[in-house]
Amino acid sequence: MPARAEAGYILGMAKIVVKFGGSNLKTSADLHRSAEVAQAYRRPLVIVVSAFSGVTDSLARALDEAVVSLDSVSVFLNKLESSHREALRDHVIDARELATVDAELSSTLNLLDRLLKGVHYIGSIPDYVRDSVLSYGERLSAPVVAAVLRSAGMNAREARPETLGLLTDGVFGNASADFAACAASVAKGLEGDHTSVVPGFYGIAPNGRTTIFGRGGSDYTAAVIARCVGAESLDLWKDVDGFLSCDPRVSPDSHTIPYLSYDEAAELSYFGAKILHPRTVEPLEGDGIPIRVMNVELFEGRIEPFTVVGPPVTTGAGKTGTHTAQVVKSIASTEDIAIVRLEGPGVGSRPGILARVTGRLDAAGVNISSVITAQTCINLLFKRADLFSALAALKSEANPGILAVTPVENLALVAAVGEGIRENCGVAALVIGAVSNAGIGVLLAQAGAGPTAVYLVVRREARELSVRAVHDACFP
Repeated sequence: MPARAEAGYILGMAKIVVKFGGSNLKTSADLHRSAEVAQAYRRPLVIVVSAFSGVTDSLARALDEAVVSLDSVSVFLNKLESSHREALRDHVIDARELATVDAELSSTLNLLDRLLKGVHYIGSIPDYVRDSVLSYGERLSAPVVAAVLRSAGMNAREARPETLGLLTDGVFGNASADFAACAASVAKGLEGDHTSVVPGFYGIAPNGRTTIFGRGGSDYTAAVIARCVGAESLDLWKDVDGFLSCDPRVSPDSHTIPYLSYDEAAELSYFGAKILHPRTVEPLEGDGIPIRVMNVELFEGRIEPFTVVGPPVTTGAGKTGTHTAQVVKSIASTEDIAIVRLEGPGVGSRPGILARVTGRLDAAGVNISSVITAQTCINLLFKRADLFSALAALKSEANPGILAVTPVENLALVAAVGEGIRENCGVAALVIGAVSNAGIGVLLAQAGAGPTAVYLVVRREARELSVRAVHDACFP
């Protein structure tokens, strides 16, 4: 359908999917500014919202407290109700609108009350209950945001995953969208010349239960919807200047990166950059839908991205890269890492050892972040939270050929990311040499595992110095 102008809005075009995160929903002023941002597009949108700032963490704490205290449930729900009703009344004055949204909030809070009290009475938190409770931050924020947009003059309607048919694979805690099952229904549910407000972070399993997409999963929700509707772009409104060459708190010389490939953005997110959920690019890459990262703090009435994420761009030299000839685009780091060393003569070459180990970890539901092997040692890298479970699984029975299972903690991982790293001579040497020249011992290093990243492991106390050393070497 050709675009047409109606009441100042451009209608009939492909939708833009806009995601407002918790940083956009901290205060009443943030809500007002988010409405101004949505109006600035001057076209119908699909808006995916996170929970209000801090609410998901408070839901997690409320779950743990509910196991031991019934009184804590009422105290928590009263605070949650007060904060959302206050936000609503700061922006909505129409009595009928207030009554409608108040009724929806009351219904949602009543369901949450039943879940939390159920946790207390059974004395445990089943996985399906945890996922359901953690989704309530978005279930509460979406109707409030939709009402604020309507009060600002927009034709906005809430559209929940359960009504859209946003189906998942049913994995609790870290679900994936089932595109074959949900793409058509999601696209149909978001048709029309109005703005849809969708609560992010969760979808619906085949059996009807709620499954979440992992912490920060509203970015992934937005990407799933962007693919389903064939969006013009996915616009993420953050409180930072897009992707940077490193954490500005570590290096004052950090600068914004105007363009990244999908792989570069995914690797930076995987290795610690907090701009995107690590899986955000997955749904978009095949269709070439760009991700545009905006800074809501610097919004002045125009839609201007700080970083665009899209397909790799071929440089004039004929190599795959981005808009700059610099191979390394950014330095990421994380302290969310632990290692288990499996030591024994010949463990790296004896058939079956690694298969048995990974099978045992898979059965325990433990994800391995990376594996680095030698003849006498297999190094398994995990998220810190998974270390205890990994050790328990690996020590649960005898491991033929393995003499020691040793945990290593207090670590940090530092990664240099950029298209063409594997094909360009000297990048790995530059990164490792920069850290060594700063007097820091490199415990492990990996280059070539992927085409866009080289990373190394150092002691946690050396993380910031390592990042500065690598950043200075790559961006002299």
